[in-house]
Amino acid sequence: MKNLNKVAVIVVCALSLSGLAFSQKVFSIVAVPGSTPNTAIAINNYGQVVVNTGTSSSYKVTLWNRVSGAENIGLIGTSSGGMAVSDTNQVVGAGDADSLGYLQAFIWQSTTGLRWLGSLGGNYSAANGVNASGTVVGVSNTGTNTQHAFVWTAAAGMQDLTADLTSVGGATAIAVNATNQVVGYYYPNGTRTPVGFLWTQTGGLQNLGSTGTLPFAINNSGTVVGQSAFASGARHAFSWTEAGGITDLGTLGGSQSAALSINKLGWIAGTSLSTGKSGLVHGFLWTPTDGMKDLTVLAGLGATEQAYSIELNDSGVVAVSTNKGSFLLVPKITGKFTSSQNPSVVGQSVTLTATLTSVAGAPPDGDTVTFSVGSKVLGSAVLNGGVAEFTTAALVAGKNSIVVNFNGDANYTPTKFTALAQVVNP
Repeated sequence: MKNLNKVAVIVVCALSLSGLAFSQKVFSIVAVPGSTPNTAIAINNYGQVVVNTGTSSSYKVTLWNRVSGAENIGLIGTSSGGMAVSDTNQVVGAGDADSLGYLQAFIWQSTTGLRWLGSLGGNYSAANGVNASGTVVGVSNTGTNTQHAFVWTAAAGMQDLTADLTSVGGATAIAVNATNQVVGYYYPNGTRTPVGFLWTQTGGLQNLGSTGTLPFAINNSGTVVGQSAFASGARHAFSWTEAGGITDLGTLGGSQSAALSINKLGWIAGTSLSTGKSGLVHGFLWTPTDGMKDLTVLAGLGATEQAYSIELNDSGVVAVSTNKGSFLLVPKITGKFTSSQNPSVVGQSVTLTATLTSVAGAPPDGDTVTFSVGSKVLGSAVLNGGVAEFTTAALVAGKNSIVVNFNGDANYTPTKFTALAQVVNP
């Protein structure tokens, strides 16, 4: 997937909930076990989550999924951290390769193990983002101890994206999409204010936005999100497209916000200062049709839970790290249920239809729905476009209470519905 930002900024989220009341809790909360509060978190499109666990003496990075559990990626040292996970289950971040206290970028996959990526000549590097092809981006010290942005591939190794940079502030690459577009920011030589960039192999480094713009994520369509200073002087979350330029996404009422993640639906995720004297940092979801909404309302998070890092996947699952721990905010599945014939007669074939959806749309094709009466399973069917149909002639005379179970998957949690009362006449 995309990336998570290492810099301490205020963060933002976004979502399109057309036709649904935002006062409803449209997400379920799933606790992520083992995650230390206020640590980086990342999720891919298959529901796999990077979990960072830190103590006073050691750090541990695991890849966790609600269905399959956790897998330790085997890092050593006391400062290791995972930052991103791709759809091909590659985790990247930084670790202490030799227990000497110098962090080095790594890539890990269960089939190939841990690989250290080296540096641009210095004693520090860290990976921030990775795509499904295994292209890694991040930051590394050079031999002159200047931080430069890099892109790494298994075939070509580490490439310096800002080779001419000599500024103290340096540069860092934050995210990479499926077509190897890279976003990040750098401090131009002789300045103390960062400038965002978009890099491609053919076009090189291009400035993105005005001075002070910080890009944090890019989706596969090339839409960039991050934080930028606007005419009012406030720093707000933004989205950018080549055709439309930068759009101010606003805030949850406070003075600052920042967008950290964007998926293929155009949902944007991050955090914002909220209203009130407390000025708490809340997660948000935003779409062009519905604007910015507070995840505290949409998911029922505690009012004093402050978001630290946020990332969402293409199924609309939001991974959020807070001061209380880490959670997945999973779109709730809702359903409509019909019978082809009600009442029917004993021995007559009846087609039961379940139509399932969520704020992110229908569950994936191929997910399973089970139809039951009491403890008796009548049968099951797979979803196609959110619809599952099952035909049976086995219903007994009387009032049959049909129960529908959505069996869930790696992203969506199982859901049980008391669907309808099917009357069967003798």
